[in-house]
Amino acid sequence: MMTTFVLLLLGVLLMVHQNEAVFHYYIQGSVMGRNQSSDTELYQEIADILLRENTRPNGTIAQNYCAIRFNTLNFDTSSGSAIHNSLVTARANFEDKGVAVAIGPYIDVFTSTNYVIINQLHMLTSPTGEDAEKMDPDWVLSILPEQASISAAVADIVNKLGWRNVALLSQDDFSPVLKLGHYNIQVWPIRLPTTIVSDKDQELQRNLIELRKSQKRKFILHSTKMDIIQHVMLAAKRLHLLHPSIDWFITYPDFEDVIGEREDSWPGSIYGIQLLRADKIPTNISHNAVIAERNISRLELGLAVDVVGLLRHVIYTVAQNCSKEPSVDYIVSAEQFDNIIKDQQSLTTLYDGALGQYMWHLENGSSRTNYTIDIMRMNAGLETIGTCKFVKGIPTLKFTKDIVQESSTTYTFSREEVLKVVTRQYDPFVMKIAGEYVGFNIDLLNELSKKLNFKYEIFDVSGWRLDQHRTYTDGMVQELINGNASIAVGALEITAEREELISFSFTILSTRASILTKKAKSTTNFFQFLGPFSTGLWLLILGFVAVAGGTLYAMNRFDQTQRGVEQKFDLKESIWYSLNVLLQGTTEYSPQTTSMRTLIAFFWFCVLVIDAAYTANLAAYLTLQQIDDRIKTIYDLADQTDLKYGVQKGSDLEEFIRTQSVDPFERMWAFMKLREEETLVSNMTLALENIKNGKFAFIGDHSTNEYYAKQQCGIESIEQNFGQKNFGLGFPRGAPYRDDINRALLELKEQGFIDHLKEKWWAEGQNCTDDTKTRRVSDKTTAELELTNMIGVFIVLAAFVVLAVIVEITERIVFCFDARRKKKRAQKEEPEKTQIDSFEGFRPPNETNENGPK
Repeated sequence: MMTTFVLLLLGVLLMVHQNEAVFHYYIQGSVMGRNQSSDTELYQEIADILLRENTRPNGTIAQNYCAIRFNTLNFDTSSGSAIHNSLVTARANFEDKGVAVAIGPYIDVFTSTNYVIINQLHMLTSPTGEDAEKMDPDWVLSILPEQASISAAVADIVNKLGWRNVALLSQDDFSPVLKLGHYNIQVWPIRLPTTIVSDKDQELQRNLIELRKSQKRKFILHSTKMDIIQHVMLAAKRLHLLHPSIDWFITYPDFEDVIGEREDSWPGSIYGIQLLRADKIPTNISHNAVIAERNISRLELGLAVDVVGLLRHVIYTVAQNCSKEPSVDYIVSAEQFDNIIKDQQSLTTLYDGALGQYMWHLENGSSRTNYTIDIMRMNAGLETIGTCKFVKGIPTLKFTKDIVQESSTTYTFSREEVLKVVTRQYDPFVMKIAGEYVGFNIDLLNELSKKLNFKYEIFDVSGWRLDQHRTYTDGMVQELINGNASIAVGALEITAEREELISFSFTILSTRASILTKKAKSTTNFFQFLGPFSTGLWLLILGFVAVAGGTLYAMNRFDQTQRGVEQKFDLKESIWYSLNVLLQGTTEYSPQTTSMRTLIAFFWFCVLVIDAAYTANLAAYLTLQQIDDRIKTIYDLADQTDLKYGVQKGSDLEEFIRTQSVDPFERMWAFMKLREEETLVSNMTLALENIKNGKFAFIGDHSTNEYYAKQQCGIESIEQNFGQKNFGLGFPRGAPYRDDINRALLELKEQGFIDHLKEKWWAEGQNCTDDTKTRRVSDKTTAELELTNMIGVFIVLAAFVVLAVIVEITERIVFCFDARRKKKRAQKEEPEKTQIDSFEGFRPPNETNENGPK
């Protein structure tokens, strides 16, 4: 679409007619602009107010014999013929020498040649910038200070502040670059978008993101447009570039208007210049409702007031303060206006407007020479720290306050700052329960927000995204790169590849890979000492003892040489002797005959073999019991195919195993690739069920696997010696608040808060009542015997002790009954015999004498 330029010519009569017989002094001129037709109305309103209030430029009351006339002319560039017609019409209007002056912004067809503006001076109402070379200095007078002198002042100020490396943000004017270069200040120029309609402009945001990545700490924002300044500063605030570690210098001539009434809404340290004197704008204009509806900046209003004031100053000079009525209407010619403006003794030394004193350098007519700007600073309050006086365009600095800022070691965010937090759900780092985010990192984020006094808005993303280079990047990392998030919170691994894209905090948590698998059932065998021999062998040994004892008894009974011998092998003694030999015990009896000794010799030999075999087999059996053939390492997984195993789809571990070309990872990836639907897990709930059923083993981060193991029943996490990971918080490259958060993290570590969070989120679950029936790989599996290994021996010992007591009691009872029975029989036979003591039955028979019990 073609742009339409509007050429506005003075032609609107601004005067109060008392009657038709009154004559006036007139000054006529043109107001030129690019789509700025409202400028004419603004100038009209200002002139009308000043004339109606009868106020001279110096503040005294004036008569109504002076007036200003404005005409309007459209300048159309929609086509070649329209441009030609507009130029012809403009030239015809400017051929009238009664049009005293042309007023408006830079338009090259007016300022670069006298083809259109023939007789008039052009009072330029826009900055000259890089277009100054195209202007004819004999025909152009700048209302605003020349950008070259402002650039020189900015360079002087920046040099005094000690800035050696700066970034310069501007839309079209980079004139300060050369001035800064004279002081050997390195400048990184950043061209802002040509059109910026809001602080959320995508191209503007990209510019500021690149600026943040540069990690520079000194910025110069160079513009004379208030809306551009506001959009850039609001976008910088949203990206947290307004920070105590970053200094801004704003070249907009009304720094107080940039800061506004709410100084606390701009954190950080901001410098600027103050050219506008707001108190020079008459109250009846600044508070006029019609003008207020135009929603223009204070600088635009001050410039318009000064334009009208200069025109009035000229006509007041011609009409001698307009105190006398002319005999006829008097029109100030272009030649008169030119002579009066350039006569510094009569006019320019006397007029002091809202933008300072107006004096032009006559050798170069476009330059304002004498004026003063204030040097301002906003840091916990707005203050003036110095002035810059221009004499013949040369700046002279004078600082009234210390310009060295004490760097603060601590920083808390302002109450209005909000961090946009991106996260990804990953147990137990970040979880969403009943619509609320909970987890290890959420608790940490809450504590950081309290400590640093910031608010946050949280949103989550999926795992991996395809970036502009067609490669997969973590979703949280991508949001930081795109500038949509201020901080990433969650299971974010610190890697060298990501370090090139974003910045990280200090390490919060370190972990390695682990295998999540089902626990083995716990098997307790109290009679492991019986394990070396089978049941049949034990019965055979018992039979062997019985046979040996019976043989000894038979030999002793039928051996004629043993008659009358005191040591006799009855059945009880024979069995006891055989058992003693088997158990390597001792006995009072010893075989005497050759046959019995022969039998015993071979019996000893058999017992020797049995004891040696039992001892050896017992040691081997107990050793085998300690051997655990469960899956404990990735090598165990890779060496088998019965149990399926896999990783979470899209995870860092999947990428790690896929890219490895060494054993066993290469074999593992081939195995998983063949069963991709089963091994690349996307549903962790289903995977946990398969793990508990013993059908699957999951390879993941030990921190997460340990959480599942503690919360679920019957599974365990076996840590591996690979996949070392360090987790931290993520920030955009160059985020100035990273150091503040790092400092807070260190304090939380020192206070033990992070350890407390680990204990909280990796605590044992309370829902597993059968956990004692299972055993972990990490349980103690040393070669030493424990109580459970030998308790069967003590059980047998206790059983035989009880049996011996029972036998002894039974024998005593039987003996007692037998003694009573004998007593009754004796009483019948010998009634006169003394009654037997009732306790006699419990005394051993060998303790009685011939007279009865002792």
